[in-house]
Amino acid sequence: MKYITKNYLFIILSLLVFLVHQIIFQDFFPNKNLLLGNDYSFFLPNFIFGKIWFNNNFLSIPWFTPSFCCGIPFFGDPQSMYYSLHQLFFIIFSPIVAIKLIFLLFSLVSFFGTFFLMNKSFKKNIYISLIGATLFLFNGFFNYRSIIGHLTYVNYIFIPLYCYLLITSFENKKKTLKCFFYNIISGLVLTHIVLNSGGTIAFIIILSIIFVISIYIFLNEKLSIIYYLLFSFFIAFLICSSKINASFSYLNNFPREYPVIMFENFIDLITTIFKSLFLYADAAKFNSEIINKLPYTMKSIELEYGITLVPLFILAIFLFKLNKIYIDKFTFKKTLALFVMIIILIFTININISNNFGIFLSKLPVVKSSWVNIRYTAVYILPLIIISCLMIEKSILKENSIKIFTTFCLFIILLQNYSYKKNFYYNQKYNPINFTELHNDKDRIKNLEIKNITLITDRNKIPVITIQRNNLFIHELSPVLCYQTMFGYKSEFLPSKNLTFDKINKINDNLFYYTGNPKKIYNDSLNFFNPSCFIFPKENNCLPGDVFKKTQINELKNFLNYRAFKFELSKLQKIFNYISLISLIFSICFIIYYLIKKVISNKSSDEQNH
Repeated sequence: MKYITKNYLFIILSLLVFLVHQIIFQDFFPNKNLLLGNDYSFFLPNFIFGKIWFNNNFLSIPWFTPSFCCGIPFFGDPQSMYYSLHQLFFIIFSPIVAIKLIFLLFSLVSFFGTFFLMNKSFKKNIYISLIGATLFLFNGFFNYRSIIGHLTYVNYIFIPLYCYLLITSFENKKKTLKCFFYNIISGLVLTHIVLNSGGTIAFIIILSIIFVISIYIFLNEKLSIIYYLLFSFFIAFLICSSKINASFSYLNNFPREYPVIMFENFIDLITTIFKSLFLYADAAKFNSEIINKLPYTMKSIELEYGITLVPLFILAIFLFKLNKIYIDKFTFKKTLALFVMIIILIFTININISNNFGIFLSKLPVVKSSWVNIRYTAVYILPLIIISCLMIEKSILKENSIKIFTTFCLFIILLQNYSYKKNFYYNQKYNPINFTELHNDKDRIKNLEIKNITLITDRNKIPVITIQRNNLFIHELSPVLCYQTMFGYKSEFLPSKNLTFDKINKINDNLFYYTGNPKKIYNDSLNFFNPSCFIFPKENNCLPGDVFKKTQINELKNFLNYRAFKFELSKLQKIFNYISLISLIFSICFIIYYLIKKVISNKSSDEQNH
């Protein structure tokens, strides 16, 4: 009660910030047309498949799904999220409620993670920490990716929480159990990030973490935190190793390489980044300046990184008072930390430039799977916020002045976000109504199966790709041209020649859908992909795109009914499966042990005091 009385302004401002944030952004789940962001057309069907799989198989690994593309890998897909907080919400709640609660939870993690990082780890007062937490809460990368449905990117908000846990572990190094506890928790948070942030976004997150820890080293000159960082990374790698190996096995058979979007010069790139961070997403200018043209234009979502004008105001005040600010001398440790930060800046900038160095960087492993390298702008968001908070402390020393300045900063953040033009996001068109109805029909979920494969065409037999195509499995149809970027954005890399469609059905005068029976035998083969061939072809004596053999009819029946079927894993995958399981069990057991020990210790202490 004393804390609330003493800090009533802080409490009021914090509640106001979070309330306004939710009022602004919850309005998009769904939007005014009762629709969701277009990329929910990929993730929402995945989560509904996860719900069905959980009902039938509990926590066993969903290696494959019959719902999309006539049978494909699921666990090996870098963007699948079966073992995630997202999936848990979809198992319990209806789709719209789940999305709203996920956004609410992740907003809380974003806000409090950044507040604790600034207040506890960087030792800033509650008002400076509130500015940092508000800036990160309202960053465009989190909010607009959430709206559009780019859910792999939303895991970015765990970075402040991760860094706080890691630094807490390091600062308790003399208390072995407590240190180890926080290090394992940080590893589990990183595990969640990596498991559900496929491809290059995981690399973006790792760079962001290294940047933040480098700032910490620069300020505190404690290089030994690197060992704690490496141990945390190691824990996460062990637990994630099964998913990582499965994803690489899948990617090796279907490598993603597109022409990289690049700028011709640094000025155009820096201008774009500056606008994206502090002003607005200028998609028109971006599309006019990139030199690797695509068949379609990039949308504003790819340029949403905004942290408002506030960091610029802070920088202006800092420069105005620079002559009165004492700057510590550079030591070897400070220089080394600064060097790492500069290397990250050089990498993230040059990867967007069409010079020889930039082209070389864009062809590095993992990085080459991405073609929109402007996304590396996300690496700057949290470091800029932290540096801005450090500047406030150096520039404004009086407590009353900081309170006034905090109120001013929060007002600017709220005003800029409220007035920001959001027409693009109000015009998203994915309709989730079918999944809402499915959630209310428990018997239908329990008995769902795939009865036919399907292909939608126009009257000229040209395939038609619709935004709702991944929804067809709830009608017991598996679309061959599903939304799965592993095979290209128009399924151009999916080897579908082995499938047969023998019935035609009319939707309207211009749309038709062809169907085929998955269990029908053609030349000693069935009519559905054997998904193990996409990820472990050698072990299953087949090639990517091969279908089930007629001798595998029982395996196919299980698969079509959302149950596991027999197939062979690679030896390496078996090893990593054991490593992941043992590492996870060990981590959970230690956490339980520590918590029980802490409760007993606290109880003993209370008894002694009485």
